[in-house]
Amino acid sequence: MRQVTAGPGTRGTSARGKGRWIWGVSGLVTLVALTVPGARLILNAGMPTVQGNLSAIPTRTVTITQPVTSLNVQSYGAPVQITTGSGSAVTVGEAISYSGDTAPAVTASVTGGLLTLAAPSCAESNCSVGFTVTVPTRVPVTASSSGGDIILSGAAGASLDSGGGAVRATNITGSLGITTEGGPVFIDSAAGANVDSGNGAVQASNIYGQLTVSTEGGPLMLSGVTGALHVDTGGGTLFAGGVSASVVSVTTEGGNVRLGFAAAPDTVQVSTGNGDADLTVPGGPYALTADSGGGPELISIATNPAATRSINVSTEGGALRINAGTVSSGKAVGGKAVGGTAIRTGPPNPPKPATPPKP
Repeated sequence: MRQVTAGPGTRGTSARGKGRWIWGVSGLVTLVALTVPGARLILNAGMPTVQGNLSAIPTRTVTITQPVTSLNVQSYGAPVQITTGSGSAVTVGEAISYSGDTAPAVTASVTGGLLTLAAPSCAESNCSVGFTVTVPTRVPVTASSSGGDIILSGAAGASLDSGGGAVRATNITGSLGITTEGGPVFIDSAAGANVDSGNGAVQASNIYGQLTVSTEGGPLMLSGVTGALHVDTGGGTLFAGGVSASVVSVTTEGGNVRLGFAAAPDTVQVSTGNGDADLTVPGGPYALTADSGGGPELISIATNPAATRSINVSTEGGALRINAGTVSSGKAVGGKAVGGTAIRTGPPNPPKPATPPKP
């Protein structure tokens, strides 16, 4: 295996349609062939349309041997995939798309433990670079893709901006911030998150810290939220089940809300702005303030103005229903489960009358 040392900004030559692989790096790197199955598919998917003849640099992998304690990635419209590995080394796969005769230089620099991956000239020209990166589990990540999809797994916290691309984040052990400007978001298992999808759909499950979500009209589906929950859908719908958060605030500005709790909350505030509200809560009694603004109401929970737990729901004309029971995460089995199984604790439904025999 050949070891290569190169300065940042190193530029190679390329022919139209067959670019040479280019890598500029400060510090010692090891050049190896790409061996990750599917990595080429991820890197080559979703490339932006550019004017002129398109050239491409073959995908390669580089191993960074310097200590890396944080990562910053800029792809300029190409996909980014970041996963964690068991070792201390960082591996980087890259693929460039560009218009013209000269391929842009890709740079990798490590300063104070921060590894920065970018192709600065792509900020002003028709090119992009996709990355697949493997980092140690302790490394927090910052990634900006300018329209490319971002896939992140196992990082110790992250700040992600896809600029319209989709984001998938799983098993994040630190704080997670996501901005997509219209791209959809999928999160599974995180120690809390702050999400602004800019009208993109959001699905989040198994969030064990505070979750704050703004969808600006996009739909939102949640399950297994245990930390404080703050939601503004801007007109989008909210479907949530298996919620164990003690504090919940929801504003939908016209969107419908179905909210099912797995544990009794301390404080719930819901404002739908003419959307329907359907809540299922266990335990009680609750200090309840419910105002449908003339819409239909159905309340079947125990209430007491002096109760320590409180629920405040306003629908401004939308239907308002508050049911006694629990909704746990998992597959729905009848009832009104949202992302889970509805378990009624109130009085049973009356039996249906027997069908009289035919004469």
